[in-house]
Amino acid sequence: MDSIRVIKIFEDRQKKVCLSEEEKKDIISMKSIIGENNLILQADGKLLVKHYVGFIQINKTRLLIYPKIVSRLNNEEGYDKAFEILIKLLSYSEFGSVKRIPSAQMIGRYHGDLLEIFISFFIDELLFLFKRDVNRGYNNNLEDQTFIKGKIDFAETVKKNSFKKHLHYVRFDQFTENILLNQIFKAVIQRLIKRTLVKENKIKLKQGLLWLEDIEPIQLNNEIWQQVKFTRLNCAYESVFNLAKLFYLNSSPNLNKGDELTFSFLVPLNQLFEKYIYEILKNNMSSDFEVKYQGPISYLGELERDKFLQLKPDISILRGDKVFFVIDAKYKEILSIDGKLSISQSDVYQMLAYSVRYDCKNIFLVYPKFLTETNEKILISTINIPHYDRQIAINLILIDLEKDADYLSERLIKIIINPEVIKGAGHGEVFTTN
Repeated sequence: MDSIRVIKIFEDRQKKVCLSEEEKKDIISMKSIIGENNLILQADGKLLVKHYVGFIQINKTRLLIYPKIVSRLNNEEGYDKAFEILIKLLSYSEFGSVKRIPSAQMIGRYHGDLLEIFISFFIDELLFLFKRDVNRGYNNNLEDQTFIKGKIDFAETVKKNSFKKHLHYVRFDQFTENILLNQIFKAVIQRLIKRTLVKENKIKLKQGLLWLEDIEPIQLNNEIWQQVKFTRLNCAYESVFNLAKLFYLNSSPNLNKGDELTFSFLVPLNQLFEKYIYEILKNNMSSDFEVKYQGPISYLGELERDKFLQLKPDISILRGDKVFFVIDAKYKEILSIDGKLSISQSDVYQMLAYSVRYDCKNIFLVYPKFLTETNEKILISTINIPHYDRQIAINLILIDLEKDADYLSERLIKIIINPEVIKGAGHGEVFTTN
């Protein structure tokens, strides 16, 4: 069996890689998953993936895509830091069913490979549950018996035993381990054993198969997942079931290569960053305020009596029905390597539209801090825009994603809610747009 080639790149950053002809074909076929315009492979081997992080594996080629905020550290340390940040964002925002942050030792063990750490989450949780209480449930059985057990199925008995008076078809419930949920787990484990490159994962997956030794094999399909019902007897398995479903939904047969599978887990990091900012605000916000995600939806105006230009803020903070603050998360590089501030005009116009429509004078643009950036401020600048008899303040926030989420939440809420901080926002350079 040929070894799997692992290729590491940063999103939105071009990298030259040496590829065999087979690997080039695999990379090009990834366009069907990630999008024709989001993956570019040039003739000289320069590879670029835009907008997504995560992994894709086709045949023996595994592509790992890391957040660009660490791209200034273009080495293994950079990949490790990027992986650590990505896992933290996924965990805290519960994006993709990740519920916990791994230790630094675990991150190092899996060499920054998101697929391997997801496999680890899945099998560790499953083995823990099996050791505590093996999953069992009731199966409805139909058998031809000489004695009555449960209920007689008269229709089947008359149809098949009309001349066998001593036999009856009976239906009964049997409490057993051979249930659909365990059959799904077994099928998923069998797939993952073929994919993992980490010895510890392979050993644990084989341990899982030993627990499921007497479970009948099944072929997975889309309908099977809908048949699983959770009750008080099996509710502990729901989270690990969701991870198993994630593996299935993000894998598909590669029809050109027989039994080979395409595995992928891709996250649009702009959405993940936006969700992370929402979660750290919501989890620590005062009860006086409500934090709303992607709303409230409104329209900037009317055109020929129809609503025109929909507005949907990433995050808004309300008291009652009144929008007090609007926060927009922008996964962009706002400070260059030499510290120069660069703001998109379209971002400013968008914030101005929010301010006018929601009658809100304090707007916040939140950006991620790129590693190696020396600026330690969170509120780095404010754009002041005169608007009739008032002043609109568009505050520029820089979030260090290496910092603890609760620390970031406390600092961010203090800046947003505290009027004195807003009033004296010029901790950095202040821009005035006339």
